[in-house]
Amino acid sequence: MTRVIFGEFQPDQPANLSEGLTVADGCFAIKNGYAPIGSFTPTQNGTLTGGAYGAGAYRYAGQTYVFAANPGAIYRYTATGYVTLATGLSNGLGVRFAPYSSLMLATNGADVIRKFDPAAPGTMANLGGSPPTARYIGVVGGFTVLAYASNVSTRVAWSDQGNPENWTAGGASEAGVADMATGGDITGFVGGEYGLIFQENRVVRMSYTASDTIWQFDEIATDIGCVLPGSIATWGKLTFFMSNRGFMVCDGSTVTPVGAEKIDRWFLSVANRQYFDRVSAVIDPRNALYILTMPTAYPASMLLLYSYTLGRWSTASTRVEYIASGIAQDATLEGISAMYPNLDAMPLSLDSPLFRGGTPLLLMFDDSHRLGALNGPPLPAAFADAQRELIQGRRARIRSVRPITDAAAPVVTIAGGNSFAAALTPTTYMGRQPNGRLPTRENWNLVQVSLGIPSQPWTYAQGFDLEIEQGGTA
Repeated sequence: MTRVIFGEFQPDQPANLSEGLTVADGCFAIKNGYAPIGSFTPTQNGTLTGGAYGAGAYRYAGQTYVFAANPGAIYRYTATGYVTLATGLSNGLGVRFAPYSSLMLATNGADVIRKFDPAAPGTMANLGGSPPTARYIGVVGGFTVLAYASNVSTRVAWSDQGNPENWTAGGASEAGVADMATGGDITGFVGGEYGLIFQENRVVRMSYTASDTIWQFDEIATDIGCVLPGSIATWGKLTFFMSNRGFMVCDGSTVTPVGAEKIDRWFLSVANRQYFDRVSAVIDPRNALYILTMPTAYPASMLLLYSYTLGRWSTASTRVEYIASGIAQDATLEGISAMYPNLDAMPLSLDSPLFRGGTPLLLMFDDSHRLGALNGPPLPAAFADAQRELIQGRRARIRSVRPITDAAAPVVTIAGGNSFAAALTPTTYMGRQPNGRLPTRENWNLVQVSLGIPSQPWTYAQGFDLEIEQGGTA
């Protein structure tokens, strides 16, 4: 019996003599295997009018607020539907949200920055102090920071400390403006303890000095920048992004490649630049995943996932319009009953994270503009091993395959050939025996084994065992 354990998803590698997988779909990496990704489950009354152009959430004074935007308006989601907060917005490059104390700030690069105040939950007023327009927004300490400000592609502007509605420099105010002299256009900004300014050709750290200069700008990556603004997603001190050299992670001090010789070339080969401006990305902290919508179509038909604790990639085939970080709203049994009058027909479990207020959550809009999350039954999964010469220089007779998974009804496909240059011939096997094996009749020099798991309960997939015998040399 020959045991093959699933390796990393590495489509950049040749099909032959690789220890990785050429397909790992409908799953994410776990220690010593892969686990399922849940299918999309819509929330009640969560259908947005028109395509989603932005989403966000924050929690203040024990209350969770969830926001969504289409090209012309900003809304707040509630269990009974959307509350319209602002209308008449220009069709910008998407709406970006940033919480500041009790406020939620929103910008789209074209219109005046808006603020949501829980004291007036039915509207989103203009932010005071005449701030500049900005494509990107974040908060560093007590400063609100705007990037690509006033439609100047290299400009960063910031408010006075502790007052997001004071943008006048001078006197006791620490508000100000700075233009990046090199590095190209600004393509993103991340706040926190310090700021990270992403440009086309470099990454800059923005640190508060508490002196007359206010900020210190340190270049932490030269000739590496972000070329896909929607690819930026951050959690803690880790920020992931797509650079001109492939996928990277920045910890605030260094930039490290995470996709080199794994998925970088494959991504560029399947991506369509026509849809680069519709890419969105998010961190799923519960599963330690960086997740990106694949720019192959709009709405996207696939998610790209990276387990940043294990350093492994995978994909998930699902129709998605936009993804964002969210926080589950508080829900009482009475509130759930109002949303789902027939609890027996409710598509979610009562212990779903969607009903646990304050829980970090991945928010997603599907291709019907419905808000929801990936917590339904498992998506169909597929794994394809590398092409293997099981017995070097000779044929191998494969008598059976035993998938190493707790899925009840896996499907095995064996593609075989006798030449490195020949196309492989596939044969599919279903209905494994009580001992877990699927009897097969294959006789090839080269084989590629694929495992499919239809939508059904399963918790792990780790590889397969092959029962083989030595064949001839022909």
